[in-house]
Amino acid sequence: MNVSNAINASAFLKPSAEKLMTAGIDNPWRESRLLLAHVVGQSYEAIFSDPQLTLTEEQIKHFSNVCERRVQREPLSKIIGQREFWGLEFKVTKDTLDPRPDSETLIEAVISNFPNRAQPLKILDLGTGSGCLLLSLLSEYPNAWGVGVDKSEAAIYIARYNAKVLGFEDQCAFALSDWTQTLLDKFDVIISNPPYIGKTESIGVETFDYDPHQALFGGEDGFDCYRQIIPQLPHFLDPKGMAFLEVGKGQAAKVCEMASNQKLNIIDVYKDLAQIERVVGVNLFSS
Repeated sequence: MNVSNAINASAFLKPSAEKLMTAGIDNPWRESRLLLAHVVGQSYEAIFSDPQLTLTEEQIKHFSNVCERRVQREPLSKIIGQREFWGLEFKVTKDTLDPRPDSETLIEAVISNFPNRAQPLKILDLGTGSGCLLLSLLSEYPNAWGVGVDKSEAAIYIARYNAKVLGFEDQCAFALSDWTQTLLDKFDVIISNPPYIGKTESIGVETFDYDPHQALFGGEDGFDCYRQIIPQLPHFLDPKGMAFLEVGKGQAAKVCEMASNQKLNIIDVYKDLAQIERVVGVNLFSS
């Protein structure tokens, strides 16, 4: 780097944060630093603690570009290419749904029902996307083995990448499949965060414009994927197994009804931090 052309980063942090604030971005200072960390290839902590950090002209142009993308409401995760979930960092792209904190309710529901972390569980993740749900569970169950399926080849590629980078490559496999179409085994745990947004439901631009629509919309009323998944659960659940389905706000009662109609037993309905019914847990009735 030509030191004579280097400019102190602090000269750009304040105006970029103010620009993000004007655009209505939450936590503009934090996001500005995260964008800067992405541009210079350093950690957030390094950016925060180094008042002498300098930028080249090329880095300044790059920083200006990514800030403008954020002002246009492109999600931070899609710009920097990663998103934190369950304490792990996942690569995300335009082909994968961004992991949401609400989905951690599903991980918590599994752990509450399978408290023995040493169990050699067999886990199935239907609609795995980035692999965040399956890989987060594998981080909690070191003796478990899992399968993630998705009908998006691009998403499967990202899930495999995340498994390798996070060190779970030997604990899982990923398959291109329309739900259970290519599966034969039975599983102790089945998890799914299927598309559940109805066609008439209003969603934010950061979701509508940047998340894959096939991972968002579940038909006219939002229940199409449950209509496909729930009848298959009795065929792929171990007799002592359990399935956990994430649901949208106000959908839990309907999903419970659909499960009961398939002779499944409702274990519980689990609420997220906002006290919204977020996950429906089911198992097979004991004979």
